Amino acid sequence: MKLGRISAVAAVAAATLIGSAASPAMAATWTRAADYQRWTGLNALERGQGVATDGAYFYYAGPGGMVKATVANDSEVASSVAPIPWEMRGTYGSDHIGDVEYYGGYVIAPIEDGDSGYQHPLLALYNASDLSYTGRYVQLPLAQMPGGVPWVAVDAAAGLVYTSPWDQDAAQGTNKLVAYSLHDLLNLPAGSTLPVVKTVTLSQPLSRIQGAAMWQGKLYASVDDSAKSVHSIDVNSGQVAYEFHQDVESGDEVQGIAAWDFGPSGGQLHIVNVGSGWKSIFLYLQHYTQTG
Repeated sequence: MKLGRISAVAAVAAATLIGSAASPAMAATWTRAADYQRWTGLNALERGQGVATDGAYFYYAGPGGMVKATVANDSEVASSVAPIPWEMRGTYGSDHIGDVEYYGGYVIAPIEDGDSGYQHPLLALYNASDLSYTGRYVQLPLAQMPGGVPWVAVDAAAGLVYTSPWDQDAAQGTNKLVAYSLHDLLNLPAGSTLPVVKTVTLSQPLSRIQGAAMWQGKLYASVDDSAKSVHSIDVNSGQVAYEFHQDVESGDEVQGIAAWDFGPSGGQLHIVNVGSGWKSIFLYLQHYTQTG
């Protein structure tokens, strides 16, 4: 969904800082790593919504565009100021990119039309090399995705792509994952409707999932609820399990998530969040390590 507070950082001078956590958040099996990244100004706008990685680079999306930067030192190697093509803006009213995913040389972007009432959920493919638009996109069935498409995740082992509704209610049947064929996504003609392979009913509704990523056979979801939590989801049974709360302030807005094993100090889950109060000018990328 649309980022609420980050637009306020546009007038702030851009800066990138590397910090150390004062008090990492502890949970049963996850600990926040000491190092984190922090941005403001245009750097934050380019990164403020979603994140993905291929192990060498992080791929970010935000209200200010898309960025490809090295994992090692956050050196930008590619960027796109206006990644949503004009044809999508004109045809569908597309105006927002959610939490992106990386697969096979592509950045997969979920694209919404929030100002038009979330009537046209799309997935678009970008070249990971330079973030250029490939000219290929698919439409998602509106009946399955009311309220937009805030994130997308690839389950490469199963050959599936997952999304889920923003607002989830068991009585309305919206507490679910929606699965599509990865092959279809990569090969259907531009503008095709992506067929649904299956839906998976969740054991509990998870509204406000801002991002999700596969890790060790489970889907890990960053949820912007009151607890700012991360839940794991069994993609076969739909069983939801609470994993940990993110080490953020109560007013912060948690965003996209990526999964990659960078070792004990670098973490396995990497999550974007926007600060609150006077810190609302800052965007953070925090790293969480599995400890048990």
